Amino acid sequence: MLSAIGAETDNRLNTATDEADRSRLLGVRSVALRALGERDSAEADAKSSLKHAENVGTDLLLAPARARLAQTLRLRQDHTGADRLYALAEAGELPRRFLGRVRACAALSCIAQRRLTEALLHLERASEYTSDETTTASIAPALEHVYRLAMEGFGPPPRSWEERAQHPAPRRYQEPRSGKWGYLGSDRRPVISPTFAEAGEFRGGIAAVRERAWGAIDTSGNLLVPFLYDGVSTQVPDGRTVVGFVDGVAVIELRGGKGLVDRAGTLILPPHHRDIVVHPAGYATDTGAATWGARDRNGEEIIPQRFSRADVLRRLDTMVNIDEGPL
Repeated sequence: MLSAIGAETDNRLNTATDEADRSRLLGVRSVALRALGERDSAEADAKSSLKHAENVGTDLLLAPARARLAQTLRLRQDHTGADRLYALAEAGELPRRFLGRVRACAALSCIAQRRLTEALLHLERASEYTSDETTTASIAPALEHVYRLAMEGFGPPPRSWEERAQHPAPRRYQEPRSGKWGYLGSDRRPVISPTFAEAGEFRGGIAAVRERAWGAIDTSGNLLVPFLYDGVSTQVPDGRTVVGFVDGVAVIELRGGKGLVDRAGTLILPPHHRDIVVHPAGYATDTGAATWGARDRNGEEIIPQRFSRADVLRRLDTMVNIDEGPL
């Protein structure tokens, strides 16, 4: 059966040119190869899958690719690498059921390292996030394993997300004398000087910052989005507003209108909208006529501009396409 899956995946890869499709197919093949015990090939495919996912840049593709590579590294007892990827796989706007699966997998890595308190925290989150049968079935034996090992102690204290992810981005700080904002590295020393009047946290390797106007920088302080905008404030479906980028895009404000830019500063939607909500399946938009529609990631209309906000978000929910295959 696994060999047949591998053969079918090979056939599809020969004709697949889309990076998202190649990422998913390589991910499936890596799981099959891992199950067959071919761990070198499984790791190579998982790394290639992640590379294609990084080129696409969406949370729904990146997270499963990271989790699959983490699974291979865990089986190879590279727990440091696995823990980093599990942590990164939690980042972004993702379905709770997927987060539950990732947390359950991360617990197994912690158990192997005898980080039992941290493992219990992962298992608690996994049970809160999902009632998926596969995930639920994995929690009970993991808990039993923890309790057996706990007779010899619970091991090191649990790590923060930043520690598990190996500090993937600088953290913002405010310089007391000037009141300006900059960013600190993992050693708590400045890595980006405090020159900004306002600053958001890094998300996906990019942070919104303001001098006279708003723009965005990368983790080295390089300007990615020029200082052109009155605001960079992105609304997500649950009502939260993020200062900066979500899933590689940000809502910008200019002269009273809202638009959408990508991480290179390219306009996806011009600033002619009254409101925009960034959804994993696309962008809900209100052009000012009190009716909503939606655009896909290329800016093409996928829902006509004639519904309520709630109706559009419900329709977009049905379009969410995360790779739900085995990790």
